[in-house]
Amino acid sequence: MSDLILHHYDVSPFSQKAQKMLGLKGLPWLSVEMPMTAPKPALEALTGGYRGTPVLQVGADIFVDTVAIAEALDHFYPNRPALLDDPSRLASDAMGMWADSLFDPVLKAAVAQYAADWDSHFYADRAAVFPHLDFEKLPEVLPLMERRIAEMADQLEARLADGRPFLGGDNCTLVDIHCWGIFWFVANGLPGAMALMADQVYRPRWQERLTELGAGSRVESDYDAARAALARAPVDSALLQGGGPAHPQLQDWWQHAVAVTAVGADRGRVNGKLVARGARLTTLELDDELGLRHVHFPNNGYELQRPQLGGQ
Repeated sequence: MSDLILHHYDVSPFSQKAQKMLGLKGLPWLSVEMPMTAPKPALEALTGGYRGTPVLQVGADIFVDTVAIAEALDHFYPNRPALLDDPSRLASDAMGMWADSLFDPVLKAAVAQYAADWDSHFYADRAAVFPHLDFEKLPEVLPLMERRIAEMADQLEARLADGRPFLGGDNCTLVDIHCWGIFWFVANGLPGAMALMADQVYRPRWQERLTELGAGSRVESDYDAARAALARAPVDSALLQGGGPAHPQLQDWWQHAVAVTAVGADRGRVNGKLVARGARLTTLELDDELGLRHVHFPNNGYELQRPQLGGQ
């Protein structure tokens, strides 16, 4: 098994989710710290243009976003606790969307509380990443966002009130990690929201259970090691599912140049050759001076585009 390399930065709740997955699996991994703001030339060279966090690298296979990372870890380590224990993936996807809806007031509250103290470069970067937000007006709605966070935390409290240790029952899965990462950020950065949640009993206990899982065994590394890993472990063809006859609507796209971008935030644009689109993941093939590699994206939350014919 090739080294697991996580490209990330620690203050991101989404990076914390990836670390918690590694903790649940009890895995060793290499940590490569990426810059918090663009440009991120080393990461973008590796991914073909994506610059969000987190990114998991397993040899020449690159996994973007927490959903793809969960799929990868269950694929490579099926004999360790499963992140995705529901074959349909419906429960984890639904809770992931719930956690994304929680992240909306969390993000707005964080901008409202801290943006005035950011330096101009960081402020401009975050304004570019989240162009739908009016940073100047958000302080006006900070109390409302804090209340919304507490209301959604009440929903989690009610879910846990029957004494179950985790959201799905006895076992921790991606369902829990989706939510834990956002509440980790709330606990560490939004004291006003935390104060409104002070009477909760079951959510704090659940949150502590996940915290106690740790984050696996971490060793600091760098992009030299990441580039070396590309050559050491070639792409895993077993990860390529879907496409061809299973997706006749994509026949004209198959093995041609396409682009993938995140929906709702500017995390860069990846251009590559479409080599797989299964029920869960889309895979682009890159082949340049770094060598042949595959970049895997979740279907949900990412948009697949075909360049204009005149540009081919």
